[in-house]
Amino acid sequence: MKKIAFFVEGQTEQLFLNKLLIEIAGSNNIAIELKKFKGKGKPTIDIFPKNLAQPINPNHSALIYDCGGDESVKSRILEEYTDLINDGFIEIVGIRDLFPLTDLVKLESRLLNGLLIGGVFKQQPLPSKAIIIVAVNEIESWFLAECNHFKCIDLGLTSSLIAANLTYNPCLDDMTLLPNPAEDLKNIYSLVGKVYNKDKKVVQKTVECLDYANMYLNVRPRIQKLDELINRIDNFLT
Repeated sequence: MKKIAFFVEGQTEQLFLNKLLIEIAGSNNIAIELKKFKGKGKPTIDIFPKNLAQPINPNHSALIYDCGGDESVKSRILEEYTDLINDGFIEIVGIRDLFPLTDLVKLESRLLNGLLIGGVFKQQPLPSKAIIIVAVNEIESWFLAECNHFKCIDLGLTSSLIAANLTYNPCLDDMTLLPNPAEDLKNIYSLVGKVYNKDKKVVQKTVECLDYANMYLNVRPRIQKLDELINRIDNFLT
């Protein structure tokens, strides 16, 4: 069985990735386990999302860790890397936001190469079978760009209503340029009295409403980091 591990910064990314894997692989073709780090040491909490894979003799397995913060993604990868590789995992993928940082090139260099000061690594480089994808600025920029989902949130959340209240078009414009996409998503939902926040039920509603076919076919060419993630998933599944 081919195995891949993901380390993400929080619950939103974990639930989204779970659903994305199921949509791409098919619920019968991949076994997915979700876990959460809490404090020091090994993860102890198993997460049960609304949408579950139902594998029958799957050829693929994914483990998704909620690391509890963007700065924890790399440190948790480094802690768990050797055990995962020894356990047969062929690739380890981290996902974290750029926000509130602003320099993508500097962050990606630090994540990949570590931080060397006076000949001593203050932060270690990433191991060879690990990568970290930085969502610019937040993963909610991907949700905004998948504008088909708004009507699933509420039938009143039409394109004309959104256009009348925004200075940009989520279906066409580059949502990664927004400094705080989560706040923009919150503002759009509020146009019809709906809420967006980090509550599990709220996140699951958005994750379930996303049109993954549209995301796979039409949104990914507009968002480099989403395209990179889907390409890695596709390569893993082949």
